[in-house]
Amino acid sequence: MTDIISLIMLSIGAVLVLAAAIGLNRFPDTLSRIHVITKPQTLGLVLTVGGAGIRVIGSESFSVAERGDLGILVLLILFALVTSPVTAQRLGRLARREGLYGELSRNDEPAARRRK
Repeated sequence: MTDIISLIMLSIGAVLVLAAAIGLNRFPDTLSRIHVITKPQTLGLVLTVGGAGIRVIGSESFSVAERGDLGILVLLILFALVTSPVTAQRLGRLARREGLYGELSRNDEPAARRRK
């Protein structure tokens, strides 16, 4: 049963990471690309690593060495969940400061300029 759950999680995670890679290549502006880098890619990574963790736990001989492997997988998930929002926020601020918004995002002018 753990093999089936692991396979499902690995498959869904791989599809999400593939969708993120395709979206990164196809989306036109910076904000859309930031979104596709952070949201589906992070969830895909969490599902993939979670599926690998379930596979490690479900093995018949769950030894001390495998507990260390499981700890590394948990740290990997935590690191991804902590750094992804920070990276997205910093990239968004840099894109705004440098004027790297695409044609789709031109409505972020200050209200004082829009009134003129």
